[in-house]
Amino acid sequence: MRNLTFGFFENSGLPRDSRILMFYSFETEERLARSGILHYNVAEGRFLGPRHDRELTTAALEFLNQHGRIPPAPRP
Repeated sequence: MRNLTFGFFENSGLPRDSRILMFYSFETEERLARSGILHYNVAEGRFLGPRHDRELTTAALEFLNQHGRIPPAPRP
């Protein structure tokens, strides 16, 4: 996964404190462009919808954390 970027759908109509819609785009190792939408439920602490790649969701959680949308994950 190369050139991974994320952004927010700020005016999604969903309550910002409970649900987050975000888009992503990246390039595969074969140089194929990929993009999509992630739906994060803040109360449940998980992404909704189809199962996504662990590398993608880990990076998305870090992005959400860096932008103050979710609290940092507790350290073991």
